[in-house]
Amino acid sequence: MKSLVLFLSIALFLPLALSSTFSSDLLLPSEDSSNAYPSVLDTDGNPLNVGVKYFVLPSLRGMGGGLILSRVVDKNVKVCPQDIVQDPNELHRGRPVEFFPAYPDKTGKLILRNNPINVKFYSPSNTSRCANFTVWKMDKKYKYVVGRGKLGVLNNIRNWFRIVPYGKDYRFVYCPTLCVPCKIRCLDLFISYEDMKQGENKVIRRLAASGNELPFSVKFKKAD
Repeated sequence: MKSLVLFLSIALFLPLALSSTFSSDLLLPSEDSSNAYPSVLDTDGNPLNVGVKYFVLPSLRGMGGGLILSRVVDKNVKVCPQDIVQDPNELHRGRPVEFFPAYPDKTGKLILRNNPINVKFYSPSNTSRCANFTVWKMDKKYKYVVGRGKLGVLNNIRNWFRIVPYGKDYRFVYCPTLCVPCKIRCLDLFISYEDMKQGENKVIRRLAASGNELPFSVKFKKAD
C-alpha cells in the first residue's frame, strides 16, 4: 500500500516539476543579454538587425554559393520548394534571409550570438502561395533543415536556431531548448553532399544536422 501511495505521489509531482522547469522565466535571456551575448556581425563589421535581408555565404572561397529553397525529392511535383540547399556556383549568392529573435523585448533589434532566432528566406510577397514555406525548421527526424516553419511560435522548438562564433566567422546550431544560458548539446548544421540519382544535378548539397561532420562555416553579407 505504501508503494502505491509513493507511486501516485511521484506521478502527481512529476508534471508539476517539468512544467516549472520549462517556465518562461527560465527561458528568457537576462536583461543584459547584449553584454553577455555580443551581436553577430556582417561582412562589413556591422551588427545584424531584425528583418534586414542578408545572404548566407560560405566563409571560404571555392566552397560553393549561398543558400536557396529547392525541391530535392522530385522536381516535377507541383508543390512549393521546401528543401534548403546550397547553390554549388560560388558566384551565386542564393536567396537572402531575415532573422527574428525569440524574445525581441529582451534583445531589441539586434541579432545576438547564441540566442534563439527564426530564420526566414525573404519573400517579396507575403500573400503568395509559397510564402508560407520560407521559415527554417528542423524536420521530424532531426536530420534536415526544411522551409516549413512558423514565425514566433515559441512552443515549437524545431523552428528555432542560433548563430555562434566559429573561428573568425560563424556557424548555425540547433539546440532543443530556448533556454539561453543552459548547458545542453546542440547540433551543428553542415552541408550534406547527397547523390540523388536523378536529373542532371546528381549531387545535392543539403543543409543538415551534423553528427561528426565539420560545421558549415558562414558569413553574412547584407543584401542590396
